[in-house]
Amino acid sequence: MSPYISALTVFLALLMAYHNWNINRNTIFLSGFIYVFSSYSLVHYIVIFKQSVFWTAVLYNNTAPMGFLLGPLFYFYVRGTLFDNRKFSKKDLIHLIPAFINLISITPYLLTPFSYKLALAERIFKDTMLAKTFTVGLYPNIVNIIARPTLLALYTIAVIVMLCQFWANMKTNDYIPKKQSRKILIWLFSFVFTVIITSVSFAVLSYLFLREHNPDMANFKTSLPMNIVGFCLLMVPVSLLIFPEILYGIPQATNNKKNDFVSLKTNKKREDKSILKNDFVNNSIIISEKEEKNEVQTAFQEKDIEPRFIELSQSILDYIKESEIYLNPNFWMEELSRSMNVPKHHLYYCFNTILNIKLTKIRAELRIEHAKKLLEQGLSDSLTLDAIGNKAGFSSRSSFQSVFKDEVGCTPGEYLKMKSEIVS
Repeated sequence: MSPYISALTVFLALLMAYHNWNINRNTIFLSGFIYVFSSYSLVHYIVIFKQSVFWTAVLYNNTAPMGFLLGPLFYFYVRGTLFDNRKFSKKDLIHLIPAFINLISITPYLLTPFSYKLALAERIFKDTMLAKTFTVGLYPNIVNIIARPTLLALYTIAVIVMLCQFWANMKTNDYIPKKQSRKILIWLFSFVFTVIITSVSFAVLSYLFLREHNPDMANFKTSLPMNIVGFCLLMVPVSLLIFPEILYGIPQATNNKKNDFVSLKTNKKREDKSILKNDFVNNSIIISEKEEKNEVQTAFQEKDIEPRFIELSQSILDYIKESEIYLNPNFWMEELSRSMNVPKHHLYYCFNTILNIKLTKIRAELRIEHAKKLLEQGLSDSLTLDAIGNKAGFSSRSSFQSVFKDEVGCTPGEYLKMKSEIVS
């Protein structure tokens, strides 16, 4: 396994955590799992294959508690994805006990002088068996070698049971969107399968390492289990980059009568409440009249879409239009999520599954409509076209010209000229 794969995966895990911390915190557990697994592999590569006395002294056993976090992080991520819950309760601290015990065990070793760790590293390179039998803390290191994969295996079993129970209950739970659930379940089962394959490969490597007195490290480096580990570590973050929608889990409504979704700044009550049709005509959003409400909601329900998400979709469109947030040059999904106080994965679900349109398309339509109004109001007499584009939310002249032509069929200048000819 190449150390570059582990280093790249560590970078991708940190990047994922950075971009999702304020939006969907459940992905922090996934990022943590990928980070720990990749770091664990990278540490072993440096210690076992690089055989650097300095880096072995720095890393050997100092990072041991991380290995006990793999199972809990794996479990937290799957649980949060299935049940749309990212809260970390006090009860969840019990899952951290093995890592905490290991940390207490190695604390005396952590406080030893660095010269002692250098000497120990040199002894390990001379006698590989020492890495198996040497007692760093309260128990020999071989306990960690066996306990870490065992604990991960137990958590994997718990995750599989949880997935199967969710699959069985999905048909009878009206508050679970079926279409998105199937997609996420396929991803989660694939993820579990990847974890199992990786864990088995690590277990095989550990067995081969423990079986021989002085194992041939060169054979370990090019072995099939090692290559499988590298491939699996890389595929998980890559698949998330290719299919980002799986990051946002299964949005679920509750049976609470209170609106669980929207906390709008402009919370207006409407006597004539419109509903959303799953269609866009002439590049504009069509909102039906009140008498069509039951018919359209029935159509959505036949597509396994929970009614409350239909209401949320309508609220999203109303908020974007009424607040004119689209005039902000930096307007994007993150800004919409913060402004509406709606989880980002709920927004993605509404746009991709219910509205069947991208936010960029809605943003472009509304900005161009705003720009056309400014042009028709005669602001072009006192402002340049670039200034009008800026007022409409475009950050550059080229983007304003390009989007305007895509939406209207001509450039802003040509549009203004045609309007002038019609008036005259």
